[in-house]
Amino acid sequence: MKLSLRLVWFAFLTFLPFLSACSVETAHAPVENIEATPTTAATATFAPNTAVIFKRSGGIAGLNEAWTIYTDGRIETNSTIQPELSAKTVEQLLSSLDSIGFFDLEDSYLPDDTCCDRYFYQITAVQSSTFHTVNTLESTPDMPEALQQSLRLIQTVLFEDNNQ
Repeated sequence: MKLSLRLVWFAFLTFLPFLSACSVETAHAPVENIEATPTTAATATFAPNTAVIFKRSGGIAGLNEAWTIYTDGRIETNSTIQPELSAKTVEQLLSSLDSIGFFDLEDSYLPDDTCCDRYFYQITAVQSSTFHTVNTLESTPDMPEALQQSLRLIQTVLFEDNNQ
């Protein structure tokens, strides 16, 4: 019995290289006849009263931090930086983002060279049940002034008492 198992195993190992050269033909649809299938875009959902979501990741420390700021001033975060805001401050923040032109910015401002040890930022602002999200990388050349001001404004609100 052991001898026959060894012979089967030997035969398998002997013919394995030949079996790997086998292929199966598959039928493909002609490329010219491919039509796009319409799909609905994903819809973001936010907790009630969400005002701003600010995410900061990367850098030399490899951070992955997020702050969700609510209209009543409450903040949820995974960071050690735990600021306290008033509802009036949050209202002023949203108003300032609007006047700066945040809601008119494109969705992404990323450089061709995404190297090295820079922060990646994602800002989502919610206003009147609509939202706008912008992604950027620290020190992106030609970053619009409206985005630079938005980043400074949010970081000032979140970090001014924490020296971050």
